[in-house]
Amino acid sequence: MAKSGEKSYFKEIGEAGINYTLAKPFSDPPNLGSLLHDIAAVFSLLPPPPARILDLGCGSGWTSAFFARAGYDVVGVDISPEAVEAASKHYLELPNVSFVVGDYDTLAYSGEFDAAVFFDSLHHAEDEVLALKAAFVALRPGGILVACEPGVGHSKTAKSIDAMERYGVNERDMPPKLLRIQMRKAGFSTIKTYAYPAISHRALYFNRTGWIGRLRNIAMVRALTVGMLATILRRNHGIVVAHREADT
Repeated sequence: MAKSGEKSYFKEIGEAGINYTLAKPFSDPPNLGSLLHDIAAVFSLLPPPPARILDLGCGSGWTSAFFARAGYDVVGVDISPEAVEAASKHYLELPNVSFVVGDYDTLAYSGEFDAAVFFDSLHHAEDEVLALKAAFVALRPGGILVACEPGVGHSKTAKSIDAMERYGVNERDMPPKLLRIQMRKAGFSTIKTYAYPAISHRALYFNRTGWIGRLRNIAMVRALTVGMLATILRRNHGIVVAHREADT
């Protein structure tokens, strides 16, 4: 099952692989701008600090550390013991973040967090509704869930196929049109979709070569592309924010 692959992933990639993940996003220069664009958008959608954040599927913790450095009280949860051990040692200087080994399908938290985040992690789930329900229960009434996940086509990329074959992990498409349905099943309401930051970043700032690339570099084409991502295409690629209604 994919869940066993998720548990063993950090063990399989070894010390060099773990060190690479600990240095993210700066260890990934080709995607650095896109990753920073993604995390910046998530920050804009979170409640202001101080607030308590649950970072679900945090891996070795770079997103949790970003949240903590911004003044949030953070709990990072990951299914991999090796990832949590690495994060706990690496971020000792941050007193406002802790890391816990756990399956985000079966969280032990109830009504404790102002916000929960799935950052590039929910698409690894075997049953995303279970994970979303657990996040819903973990939130305080009035809390929000932010999901920044890869959209349509992710599972078909060469990188995803290689990861599934090599490590037995799950690499699924998790577009907003699916997330919105599953979030409602989990109990969330007031669901809103925003343009996917990484793709918007590439559309605006990447300079491409070749005649098609040069066409895509034209300012008007860039603007039209971003406009489509913010409207028509956001059902396939986007950040989704959902609310647990406040008690009345």
